[in-house]
Amino acid sequence: MDQGHGSMATKAELEAELEELRKRNATLEAQAEKEAGSEDPPEGTKSSDEIRQLLEDHGIDLSQVQSLGHDVVEEFGRLQKDYPITALLIAFSLGYVVGRAQG
Repeated sequence: MDQGHGSMATKAELEAELEELRKRNATLEAQAEKEAGSEDPPEGTKSSDEIRQLLEDHGIDLSQVQSLGHDVVEEFGRLQKDYPITALLIAFSLGYVVGRAQG
């Protein structure tokens, strides 16, 4: 009777999958370099002006986002003074999540 152990991937399986992903990535990079020789950017590529316009069309103002970031940093500073343990846990949790997302 299977008790859930069979569904876990082994280290060898994960390494094989990682190698396959690396090969696929290398193939995609080679294709991208080949296409980069043409003057026109790929259809999915957008300039920063186009991205800014899309954000504004959806009601997102970059200057407000920057201001919000500044407010968050100030609020976190106040939280750190009043509740240092909580601020430490938040910082650790955020670092852990970002680290897992990048890994």
